[in-house]
Amino acid sequence: MRGELKVVSIKGKWSIILFALAIVIGAVAFFQNQQASGTEKKNVKQDTNYKNVEIVTLVNDGKFMRYAVNYPLFHQKKLDDKIQSYANSVLEHFKKTFSEAKDISENKRYELNIDYDMVHYAKQSVAIHFTTYTYTGQQKGTTHSVTINYDFQKNTFLDTEDLFQPKTNYLKKLSYITYTELQKDKTLSKDQSLLQKGTASTTQNFSQFALKENYVEFYFPASQVAAEDLGPQTLAIKKTLLKDILKPEYMNKTKNQNEIKEPNPKRKAVELPQKSKLDPNKKSIALTFDDGPNPETTSKILNALKQNKGHATFFVLGSRVQYYPGMLTDILKGGNEIGNHSYNHPLLTRLPLKQAVKQVEDTQQLIEKASGYTPTHFRPPYGGTNQDINQAVGMKVSLWDVDPEDWKIRNSQQIINHVLSHAADGRTVLMHDIYESSARAAVKIIHELTKQGYQLVTVSELEQLKKERNEPAPVQ
Repeated sequence: MRGELKVVSIKGKWSIILFALAIVIGAVAFFQNQQASGTEKKNVKQDTNYKNVEIVTLVNDGKFMRYAVNYPLFHQKKLDDKIQSYANSVLEHFKKTFSEAKDISENKRYELNIDYDMVHYAKQSVAIHFTTYTYTGQQKGTTHSVTINYDFQKNTFLDTEDLFQPKTNYLKKLSYITYTELQKDKTLSKDQSLLQKGTASTTQNFSQFALKENYVEFYFPASQVAAEDLGPQTLAIKKTLLKDILKPEYMNKTKNQNEIKEPNPKRKAVELPQKSKLDPNKKSIALTFDDGPNPETTSKILNALKQNKGHATFFVLGSRVQYYPGMLTDILKGGNEIGNHSYNHPLLTRLPLKQAVKQVEDTQQLIEKASGYTPTHFRPPYGGTNQDINQAVGMKVSLWDVDPEDWKIRNSQQIINHVLSHAADGRTVLMHDIYESSARAAVKIIHELTKQGYQLVTVSELEQLKKERNEPAPVQ
């Protein structure tokens, strides 16, 4: 009896020891797991810019996994539920991926970041643009964006079609404006097939947008309209360009006024693109003007072009753009084209390659800053260039067929006679818009060529016409 009791006592002690050991092992495992996955901290604070909005932040900084999630709350149940559902679903998927991972380390710490931008907040509607970055051990992380638009007055979420009046071909108009505007950027226009496909009139192409105070801004993910390495692209279309198809409530200035001043969009369409009225069967000539702008003389040429419904290309110098930036807007307003003619007119082939390229790049930046326009054509001073310069600049090189040497002659009638006697279909004429004699000659040349039945076109338009005619491109 005593022996049996002793045996029971020994068994009882081992049970207690094993139970205690299990607790210790469990505690250690729990502690290690906490170290690995961390502990979530939640914070809710008032948004300092918007009085009715709170900002929720979830943070976890584990040894092998971390995340930071930010989202707004509006105290509008339908909207808040949607936002929380989005944030929670992304977070739960991230946690699940981490829990199932087999190869984790401090060097490849899993990471999730959800942040947002309050793109627009007004009485009528709100637009929240979420950006999510995820890293789960692969070579590089991934970035994904989504935009939520909500109409407070209608208590409903907005898709693109909800912005426009019924039975309007809004997609066709959005496609036309977007393609025309984006192709002005030489980096985007390199892959024409991708740009055309990404801006085609489909619902999917224009599904990501933000309804703003004065614009409807569209978001295009990386690889939709341009190569993936160029990243996502945006275009804000001014509402006035859409006033014939946009619903009246979204044009209302009072209801759509943002609570704080909205920043100016980085890329925007503020004028409807002019549809080409060129006739491929009609003889065409490209007048080009170098070394400007000059307010006194360039303006005279612009007026003559406007009166005769003609276009021309102005190859400007960066040094002059600095002094007369407003002239670029005047040039573009008439449907004319701006080209790059270097900063201060050196013979580029006599410069080190780096300096030659800087001449063009500095001018490009000045033009873009002054007008928002990105030139696609470059004319080297004196026509002096080489393959290395052309390749480094990465622009179309535009030369000429007809040169009256107006910079040297300074006699208007002689300039007129030379140009008119050498004019022919498909030719490019070189002149300069900084001399009074050249400006007077240009006015008469413009009138006379128009009278003779010529279409006065830009270099780009001449390229397009020659393509339609299956002819060689203009002199390059």
